[in-house]
Amino acid sequence: MREPPPDLVTHLRRLPQASHFTDRQAEAWATAVERQQAADALGGLTLAQHLRRLGGFGASEIGVLVEERRGGYSPFATARELVARKLLLEFPMSGNEHLRRGIAMETLIREAFLRQTGATRLAALTRRVAAHSPARHPWMQCTPDDFVALDGRLVLVDYKAPAEPLAALPLPYACQLHQIGLIAEDLGYPVDHRALVAWNHPRGRPEVLACEFDPALAAEIVAAGEHYWNAHVLAGELPPWPARGGRALNLADLAPEAKAELEALAERWLRLEVLAQESERLTEAARAALVARCRSHGLAEAVDSGPVRIKPRAAWDPDAVEARLPPAERARFERPRYDVARLAEQVRALGGDPETARTADAAPLDLDAAARWLIAKKGVPETVLQTTDYRPSLSRRKADLPFVTPVREAAQDRARRFDPSIRP
Repeated sequence: MREPPPDLVTHLRRLPQASHFTDRQAEAWATAVERQQAADALGGLTLAQHLRRLGGFGASEIGVLVEERRGGYSPFATARELVARKLLLEFPMSGNEHLRRGIAMETLIREAFLRQTGATRLAALTRRVAAHSPARHPWMQCTPDDFVALDGRLVLVDYKAPAEPLAALPLPYACQLHQIGLIAEDLGYPVDHRALVAWNHPRGRPEVLACEFDPALAAEIVAAGEHYWNAHVLAGELPPWPARGGRALNLADLAPEAKAELEALAERWLRLEVLAQESERLTEAARAALVARCRSHGLAEAVDSGPVRIKPRAAWDPDAVEARLPPAERARFERPRYDVARLAEQVRALGGDPETARTADAAPLDLDAAARWLIAKKGVPETVLQTTDYRPSLSRRKADLPFVTPVREAAQDRARRFDPSIRP
């Protein structure tokens, strides 16, 4: 293993929480980060930024702490995991697809926003704020995307490239903008407006989500940062894993407004689900009828009927082949299915390399195996890795037929309006 640079380890030993980690931990952290730096996998943060981040909570981290103090939960990190990173018990996470997408898109989003608004970048101020930490709250840090001047106003802007368009401003982003604004204000630059500029992929343009200043949220940010920095990072004590006990509520336990909303959504799903089932049934019946009629007429060339092209193609008739294949010869033509994982294990056992047959497609993650590894090796509680999935299904009980039948009849009626020739 290559030795980490001495100055990097020296920097780690100067951290205020250095008494709570060993020299070996510091050297292991430095070596891991150097390796990640060489692979350019730090998720957008430079080595200097990662070193500085160890001395506090960044604006992109503070939302996790605020949400957890509220009793909420972030699937991406917990307060315990953030504190563990400050104590060098965990290495910085490599960049994932979301971070890489954001980094790649940031310049495009910025240019589009500046072009649309006519705003002027204040690069010098952005650098000053990024390098500052308030004396009252030395843990408070940030890496702002932009400060701009717009119509004589100081505007703080953060650029995002979410996978799906944002309908509202999520709490973590609101916390991020508020913490950056608090740091700017401590420097003597009160922010007039805060905005999240998020790229809308379907529309191919940026959308601006305003973030109004909330004094209560600002106070929550300070309280959360003070608590986790002083009571945990500086004390060398990991906070507990968040408790995620679900509320065992029945529909009757909900408020009338919430109950009515759920019932309306359930009815909407019921009607659309039954309509989709009926539409699928009619579509398949129409396809089968079309194929049968084309076969009965012996069409040998492509036929265009309006926008529909009916194109014949030669295909093996499974009944004809099965009827003529001798049983003794059947085995040689069978193509059984195999367990790919077991085959790969056998190839390795024989000294082969299954990676040579690997395709360029992105490998899906085995969530069950990965989750069980995190539980066994990292001590992550099972509840932290789980979410509650709700899957509606259509009842087949006879007792529910009086409710389902009218909806099905209405769906059939609607579907038949597109094809009056179909009879019940």
